[in-house]
Amino acid sequence: METNSYLIKVKDLCTYFYTDEGTVRAVDGVELKIRSGETLGVVGESGCGKSVTALSIMQLIPSPPGKIIRGSILYQNNKGESLDIVQLDPRGKKMRSIRGGEIAMIFQEPMTSLNPIYTIGDQIIEAIMTHRNMTRQEAREHAIRMLDRVGIPGPKQRINEYPHQLSGGMRQRAMIAMALSCHPNLLIADEPTTALDVTVQAQVLELMKELQQEFGMAIMMITHNLGVIAETADNVSVMYLGKIMEYASAHDLFHNPLHPYLKALLRSIPSLAGKGQKLEVIKGMVPDPLSFPQGCRFAPRCRYARKICKQEDPPAVEIEKGHQVKCWLYQ
Repeated sequence: METNSYLIKVKDLCTYFYTDEGTVRAVDGVELKIRSGETLGVVGESGCGKSVTALSIMQLIPSPPGKIIRGSILYQNNKGESLDIVQLDPRGKKMRSIRGGEIAMIFQEPMTSLNPIYTIGDQIIEAIMTHRNMTRQEAREHAIRMLDRVGIPGPKQRINEYPHQLSGGMRQRAMIAMALSCHPNLLIADEPTTALDVTVQAQVLELMKELQQEFGMAIMMITHNLGVIAETADNVSVMYLGKIMEYASAHDLFHNPLHPYLKALLRSIPSLAGKGQKLEVIKGMVPDPLSFPQGCRFAPRCRYARKICKQEDPPAVEIEKGHQVKCWLYQ
């Protein structure tokens, strides 16, 4: 297998959930690629499949009811081996060494992701000892250094505190410290600034930039906030109902948006230039995940929809180098 200089390359990934009501095609043919040291932004509305894509890469899909039914996740590990993560046993030794060690994740809700009955220190120390050859004392010292590095004051005292004793911003920083304690090649950040005030959001994003430069890692930034994407991402994938609708560099995405869904998202953002104007709203509702519409999934809400849009799903086409869009308007 060849990753073509990419650290990770996701091809035709399909992750479905089989429920009593029917099959939920949460991720349905997703393609992603990330190089070392690069930041890929994944943006879209709630429920579009961003987090399920991340959990598929980590092999953390709850089974049952979830299952990766098709596709590949090609990963270049520390030994230079090309591995297909989909083919690895989620509970096997190889995947456990990758998960947390080489690919780490900051989960969306730090209060629910951190175990409330263990101290912050115990949880970070456990992660370090699982993936690095250290004694408990060495791991504790390393954990204190990481807490200090992510800007938590008094790390020697904080390491003995429980999650409920920390503020939201502190818990988020503790999660970042845990994720980076083993110097991963790829950090998946799932809404890392959710529920944080604007000042703390800016601090956390700046911290992640500094740590990325320090450790040379790649970042997969999952968010619904286009402002965060503009601030952090090199390349961007726009998701809607389990599919990638547009992929481009961050510059091209904002200066030359192509897909009607992305254009609608950008029109809904407040702008100083549009003072006194009403914000546009994307008409309609996100379709029921148990019964997706035929053809293009955005067609029922698209102002440019034609007959073919409601009959056939458009293929992805490259409009210019590195800029792909999945829309019949550009076929």
